[in-house]
Amino acid sequence: MARKGLANLIKLIDVEINNTEPEKAFLLDLKRSIELTDKKDFRKGSPSYKPSSMGCIRQMYYVRNGFEPDSNGSSYQLIGICNNGTDTHVRIQTYVSRMKENDMDCEYVDVAQFVTSRELQDIEIVSQNGMETKLYHKTLHLSFLCDGIIKYRGVYYILELKTEGSNKFWARNGVDPSHYNQATCYSLALGLDNVLFVYINRDSYDMKSYMFNVTTDMKQSITGLLLNCESCVEQNIVPDKPIDVAKKTCDYCNFKQRCSKE
Repeated sequence: MARKGLANLIKLIDVEINNTEPEKAFLLDLKRSIELTDKKDFRKGSPSYKPSSMGCIRQMYYVRNGFEPDSNGSSYQLIGICNNGTDTHVRIQTYVSRMKENDMDCEYVDVAQFVTSRELQDIEIVSQNGMETKLYHKTLHLSFLCDGIIKYRGVYYILELKTEGSNKFWARNGVDPSHYNQATCYSLALGLDNVLFVYINRDSYDMKSYMFNVTTDMKQSITGLLLNCESCVEQNIVPDKPIDVAKKTCDYCNFKQRCSKE
């Protein structure tokens, strides 16, 4: 949309709000404030691969090249869902960290200390914020936030938390296939083959857990995907859009406008 057209649309919305009952006008303004604040606070991500966004090699290519994402912004509902998920993560991480003091055979492991103690030379500890640790794999150009590592009953596991709505939650009977690549990336980077997923119903706070065992073939496959994309970046060749890319991946992609033109 042209800048003039967008300005006219904003004026029309303002006229509508000014001519609406106060309670309804307030709600419209609140929703707009959520979206505008999120847009102002938006920080462009680093040009590195993200384990949670590897469902499409073309999307990976755009991220790695540092291209500007679409400027539409997120809806207030999506912003709220993401914030809700972040808050839930922090609460669950806190409860897990206190399992040991509650006489349970579970230790919440400091991810940075784990990386150092295992001498994972390819992994750079970028930052730590509370229980979130940002890591960067220097060889594979892979950056990610790890929900945590636990030592449960003497065995180390990567912990991955996921929130979802009731319909998806009650139908869930295993790890979501869209999360396989993410788990494999974590395993590849941290040298642990068992990823413990906990799915949390954001409506009822009920939970389900599943173990995902990463195989050598999975790690070879994800390494091949990363190297293939990196080759496209180096040669400045836009990869073909995969024919089997999931609808959800396209729906939530930040590069739909660019992709549709190539």
